[in-house]
Amino acid sequence: MGLYLSNSHPELHILVQTGGSTMLVSGLLFSLALLMTFGLEVTDAIRTLKEGPMIDSEGREYKSAPLAKDGRSESGDRPVVRVECTDVSMIVFIQADLYRTGHHVSPGELFLGDARHSNSRRCQAVDTGDHEYVIEAGLQDCGTKLSISEDDVIYSNKLVFLPAFRHFGITRLTEAVIPVSCHYKRKHIVSSSAHQKPLIFSKLAKFSTGTSLFSLRLLTDDWSNETPSSTFYLGDVLHLEASYNGPDSRRIFIDSCVGTLTPDIASVPRYYLIENYGCFTDAKEKGSKAVFRPRLRADVLQLQLDAFLFHNDLRRNIFITCHLKAAPKAWRSSPTNKACNYMQSRWRNVDGNDETCQCCDAVCHERSPTDDVLCDTVTLGPLMILPSK
Repeated sequence: MGLYLSNSHPELHILVQTGGSTMLVSGLLFSLALLMTFGLEVTDAIRTLKEGPMIDSEGREYKSAPLAKDGRSESGDRPVVRVECTDVSMIVFIQADLYRTGHHVSPGELFLGDARHSNSRRCQAVDTGDHEYVIEAGLQDCGTKLSISEDDVIYSNKLVFLPAFRHFGITRLTEAVIPVSCHYKRKHIVSSSAHQKPLIFSKLAKFSTGTSLFSLRLLTDDWSNETPSSTFYLGDVLHLEASYNGPDSRRIFIDSCVGTLTPDIASVPRYYLIENYGCFTDAKEKGSKAVFRPRLRADVLQLQLDAFLFHNDLRRNIFITCHLKAAPKAWRSSPTNKACNYMQSRWRNVDGNDETCQCCDAVCHERSPTDDVLCDTVTLGPLMILPSK
């Protein structure tokens, strides 16, 4: 005679095997119904995360169960897992009764990312009361991956439930992996012809719409090739090249560049490297190596700047977003078409005619027609900047 115990429920059902026959103690139908309900609940929880996004008034996407007018889910229950997104973090809420069986999992069995993050405190769930756990992680933490579609910037990760083994090395719950993500709407810029062009990303980020006539590349120290690495240290010098790749002959300018911790140029903190129509204001910092290089061609503009991090912020990913402009090659330098370095306490234009840089310490105004100017905004990143070697 052999005894077999069913799992997944506190009420044990016993199979008694004698000879060639098997007898099941009462409760089989109830047990099957329970297992079917369990499976449907888990499927619903995962389906909730895979259904279409919900966009808030600021363009941030969050994923949750469909809500009725009173704020509750249409099923009358809170979703097992829901995600809220801020400008800098992903917040994951998990019901303690993860499988909706009446059994509460432990917060120590839940983490964000892969196995190497299971022991990281910032990636583990914490108990917030009300039978709910929460994980709040930065958009660059816990193995979160960045991807970019035609319309969205997406930070994706996975919530992992890894049940601990009980006495005698047994467990009655299975491991679960649930995808979670934050979606942000991509910004658009207005071109000279009043049409909107999408924000594009450089090859360094491995995402591009392929529709822009402009590029922004990170080069090796000798300026000869595109660098294969995106990891740098404080004290390193970054070598950038902006270029216009259109069919006609034009001169490229960099109106502005801003450094941020996310692809959103409106996010904070942010640091303006170039502003005021081509004034390299970062060069005014003490000890700065920031400079525009002399032009090799009209449609190429190279520059260098020091790697940087934001004070009192632990995030190490930096995005550099530049507004690029291509004017007819025959145009001369003007207060809004210039590339000005700050050298020996004065502004100098790489194209000559330093007088056009006099407005860099004030406000540079448009003085020339713009009907034939092409513009776009390009983002380079993420660059991983580490404090020290």
